[in-house]
This record gives sequence, C-alpha cells and structure tokens, in this order.
Amino acid sequence: MSNYNKKAQKNTWETLSVIAIILSAIALVSSSTLSGRSMDVLAASTNSHVNDQTRASPQTLVQNLTKANVPVTLPLTRGYVNGFQVFYISTEASNKGLADHLTNFTHSRVSYTPALRNAPPQSLGNIYVFSNGIKGPGPLGFQANVADSQPGDPGYSPTWRINNVGWKQGVSPREIKSEADILSAQKNGELSVTPSNTVVNCPFVQWHGGSLNERSDKTLSDMAAYGGGQVLNIDTKKMQVTFVGHRGFAPNGSTIYYIATDASVKNVADALGVPYVNKTGSALLSGGSSDLYVFTNGIKGTGPMGYQASIAAANVGDVAYSPLWRIQATTWKDPSNAEFLTSLAQITSAVQA
Repeated sequence: MSNYNKKAQKNTWETLSVIAIILSAIALVSSSTLSGRSMDVLAASTNSHVNDQTRASPQTLVQNLTKANVPVTLPLTRGYVNGFQVFYISTEASNKGLADHLTNFTHSRVSYTPALRNAPPQSLGNIYVFSNGIKGPGPLGFQANVADSQPGDPGYSPTWRINNVGWKQGVSPREIKSEADILSAQKNGELSVTPSNTVVNCPFVQWHGGSLNERSDKTLSDMAAYGGGQVLNIDTKKMQVTFVGHRGFAPNGSTIYYIATDASVKNVADALGVPYVNKTGSALLSGGSSDLYVFTNGIKGTGPMGYQASIAAANVGDVAYSPLWRIQATTWKDPSNAEFLTSLAQITSAVQA
C-alpha cells in the first residue's frame, strides 16, 4: 500500500452499509485437490501477494490475474434421503476429531471449523450417522448416512447437525434409507438416536431428480464467467466431482481458491447455477458466518459480479472462518479510479480514510 492515495480513496470508494445481501455456502478448498498439483497447505495458500500477478490497467480497468479459474476435484460420499441415493462432498466440521476422521475417510482435507457451532439451529439440517449395524460405506464403517432433506426441499441445508444412531442389542439391524424410518425404529425401541452439537458442511452434488448444474462450456480461462454452473463433471462411478475453483484473496493478500455450492437468494442462485437454499439465510447475522467482499463495479474480472476477484475476511484455520459467507457488496463511488485490491487491510484503510 505504499502508493495508496487515501485522499483519493475517500472520494472514490464506498462499502455498502447493507451487508446482509446474500449468503452463499462456499467452501475454501485445499490446494491438494487442485488437478495436477500436490501441496500440503490449506486454501491453496501459496504466499502469493500482489507481486505475483499483474495489476489491472487504470485505462482498461480489466483484471489481469493468472490462474483465476482452476478445476478442483473432490470425492463424493453416498447417502440416502427419503429412500433415494444422494451424493455429497464433505469440506468442514466443527469438531477437530471428526474433521481429522473425515479427512482420512474421504482422502481429502476436511477443515476443522469451530465457527460452524455458532450457526443458528434453524439454519441446520439433520444427518444420521450409524455406529453399528449393517456394514457399509458410512464414515464409521456401517450403512450410508441418512439426511432429512435434499435441494429443493424447504428444510434442506448444506450444513448438518450430526445425530448418532445405534441399533440396540438383540435387534436384527437392517439398512434404513429415510429419516421417517429411523424415527419409526426409534419409537419402536429398536435403535437410539443421540443428537450431537457437531456440525458438518456437506453440500449435495447429486440427488433424486436433480444435481448441480454442469457448465456447458467446460473450458476454463483467466476471464471465464463466474456464473452458468459451478461444476465441470460429476462421476458417481469414480465417486468424484470436479468444481470450478475461483481464485480470490485471503485477508493477508495470499491466494485462495474456493467453490460455490448454493446461495440464500434465488436470483443469485440462478445466476451462479447453484441451488437456492433459503434456510441458510438465518445464519447471516450469526457467528456461524464470515464475510466475503464482492466487488459490484470497477475493474472487470472473475469475481461473482463480473468485477475483480473477491477478498475473504477470514481464512481456513482462523477462529472466525466459516464456509457460510455473508456477502459484503463493495462499490467504488468513481469506478474510473478503481484500484486492484488484494487484502482486507486495503479495504479497511480505504473505507476509514
């Protein structure tokens, strides 16, 4: 920020005061999932600051950012909803032991995210995990998990409260494929259901009658449009899905890549090509969400609104980090004087100037 003109910024920069505009369930992803790479750091953090990319030209006001969009391949997990198979990804957990266990189970980094515990109950769905019974592909070695809803249902949320299910002694276990059947078996004394305080972020990828939209144009470039679908390929035989990983910036200016899975405002969800999930909107004003600064004008680029790349207020590993992102719509008063920003400090300095 050595050449940052605070006086000019005071006249050209404005952050909208209404911050609760949309809430997207977006997961920061490990760079080890990026196709053709093998790295051990979280959130594709390469310590790359503004000097690893070319600043936008003030004449053309077009972002010149390399590797702005990359393929991100994640493993799928099979489950059930209302008797039908569903497939989802696992990206964060509010319990460290569970995050480590799911990392080993999926062979893909699941981040410990304690802020998820702050998500209000009304923003969560219920998922049921079996600790005994029929052997199968579940995370504890038994039958597949059962969720209470899928995208399109009013009760669906990508963030789930875990309920532990155990068959009682003397009962012959069987595979159960719906919440209704689990609760019926509980009522009959066949099994126990123990709610937990653990929350996981497991957005659905494919479900009965639907799936995330696959892009018709699967060619990624440094200026590829943000919307039109967030998935390049879904392969339930190989049990993997390839998302578009969008480049953005962590608070300190380092590079992150993230995926978009749903949004709490319908027109935004439609524009991005992801499910509309009204239920997550209740997390907007809670400690279960964190901020993402999205630019609404200025330098054209690969951000959600067609302008420069977004800046997150927290990174994986930060106490405040959550995959539920509260969108801070960020607008230049005079777009012709826009500068390419890469850190939270730059935004804060400009707003306070």
